Amino acid sequence: MGEEIWEKVWTKNLITSDYSLKYLDFIMEIETNLPEGSKILEAGCGTGQTLSPLSERHETYGLDISRAALKLAQDNCKFPVLASIFNLPFDDNTFDLVYNSGVIEHFKDPENIDAIKEMARVTKPSGRVIIIVPNTLCLWYKVGKFVAVMMKNFEFGYEEDYSPRRIKDATRRGGLIIERMFGIQALPPLATNDRELLPVRWRKHIGRVERVFPLKQYYAYTVGVIARKMGTA
Repeated sequence: MGEEIWEKVWTKNLITSDYSLKYLDFIMEIETNLPEGSKILEAGCGTGQTLSPLSERHETYGLDISRAALKLAQDNCKFPVLASIFNLPFDDNTFDLVYNSGVIEHFKDPENIDAIKEMARVTKPSGRVIIIVPNTLCLWYKVGKFVAVMMKNFEFGYEEDYSPRRIKDATRRGGLIIERMFGIQALPPLATNDRELLPVRWRKHIGRVERVFPLKQYYAYTVGVIARKMGTA
């Protein structure tokens, strides 16, 4: 996955997508269970949007291969880091939480597993790893990507989607045990990074209905896992 692809993505004028809003809400739910002063790494941070509220109480690191992304992320995290997810520049057992969304799917097997292993390596035995990827079972994601590829308008490079079974298997192969699976963004989007049909305030109201949807990992845009290292409780 070339750096030049992400330089183009992160130098555009971006709209806050529906997924970004729901991803931020999810991370804020995770934050409530973290002790103050936790060390947090987003390994493939992009703009680092979700690190901004985490930085109020925690020591936050945003890592990316894109200089353009880190230029944006530096205002959202305490420590921006230019590096590869395959060679995280941190000691073993450093972080209380390591997470990303929209990263692992850009690597072929076994590189995807190598990336997960690196995330696990730098996570404390008492810490957690969160991985979020596009969901094979989301119909509107599959149709939207198919159309974008056919029109030569898909801008995110190589990308594979994951079924719940596949992300479970990849997580296990990466040396982790799943504690919880979840899905984010069950409704078709009213805004992407490029276009929006409604302003943010209205999309926030509409998006709240998803809180009562069950088993979203089987139909939402993304499927994710919260995991811990094997041999730990």
